[in-house]
Amino acid sequence: MCLSSKNYLKKLKDIVELKRIGKIDYNQMGDMLLGDKNVYSSENLRKFYYVFEKIIDNIDDSVEITEEDLIKELDLKKKEIMKERYKLQATKVEENRYNRRDARRELFYENIKDCIEKLPLPDFQDIPYSYQNDKEYIVGMGDFHFGANFDSQNNNYSREECKKRLEKLSYALKCEIFNNDIYKIKIINVADTIQGILRLTDLQLNEIPVVECVVEISRLLAEFLNNLSEFCEIDYYHCSAANHSQTRPLGSKASELAAEDLEKIIVSYISDLVANNPRVTVHSDLDKDYLCFNIFDFKAIIMHGHQIKNVKDAIKDLSSLHREFYDFCFLGHRHSANEIIVGEDKSHNVEILTCPSFIGSDPYSDSLMVGSKAMVKLYEFDKIYGHTASRNIILN
Repeated sequence: MCLSSKNYLKKLKDIVELKRIGKIDYNQMGDMLLGDKNVYSSENLRKFYYVFEKIIDNIDDSVEITEEDLIKELDLKKKEIMKERYKLQATKVEENRYNRRDARRELFYENIKDCIEKLPLPDFQDIPYSYQNDKEYIVGMGDFHFGANFDSQNNNYSREECKKRLEKLSYALKCEIFNNDIYKIKIINVADTIQGILRLTDLQLNEIPVVECVVEISRLLAEFLNNLSEFCEIDYYHCSAANHSQTRPLGSKASELAAEDLEKIIVSYISDLVANNPRVTVHSDLDKDYLCFNIFDFKAIIMHGHQIKNVKDAIKDLSSLHREFYDFCFLGHRHSANEIIVGEDKSHNVEILTCPSFIGSDPYSDSLMVGSKAMVKLYEFDKIYGHTASRNIILN
């Protein structure tokens, strides 16, 4: 605006007087002063008017006000207004981010609810036998990576193949129950139950969406437990933390948001599905990444194992951390079975038992030439001597 300081000051006075008597509104004021009423909002123009009014009311007519002084004052107020606008924008960005996160989470759980309602609950039969045995038997399984679909050198895997392997496992365990007069069995699942989407390459392996994988594998495992419970009582232990079941939202890194783990949903849903079966007891702890239980008087701990850097030191480190000495530690994650003696007591060894993977070898393990058969371990424990025998149940 090319005006002398007197003309500029007069224009300001005229605008203030017109606004005071209600002849113009804020938009008209912006049009008269700034040349474009759409540059600033009504709120910003109201603040400008407040500044103009203060300038006019505090002018000393005996002191000469230059145009440069007026422009400096206006520029200063413009900067203050823009700063407030940026603050508001920053607040809205954060608010929108949290709203999007909450909306995604709600949509995810709604999708799970819709999938759950599609299928009926599995059924189970009365137990026809009664056994007695002075041994304890632990079934060690995990790393199902349900949803993955691939063909490798010595293995092929899919949802249908996983179902067939569970049926084969059920038959093999029933044979063991008959042959060894087993009346009660402990089944531990060291997690990584789904393939998940840790990285973009997982999208190429996944056969169906992750939400459907969560529902389908939960139902398969519940049906497996209910079916096996026709022949013995079952204590089922399921780790609620793993790496492949992490959702890793908002670009978070591994275990950065460890609570965002789909294993919690899987074990909770399994628990609901077998709730009416008195012969199946589900054990889990959604607040911890491990589970503890007793085998006779021996103290055992289960965890997936992605947190463990040195497997041989696992019992020493965990005992030190929890201030509790463990006799046996069951781990997964390594995709191959191993039994490592790391100490001894008067009558038994202290051991780390890594469970084999249900999925078996895959193209990645083939590339490293470290594949292992798809297996489940059946461990036998004696009341005095601890771990005394193991059997490999090969599934492919």
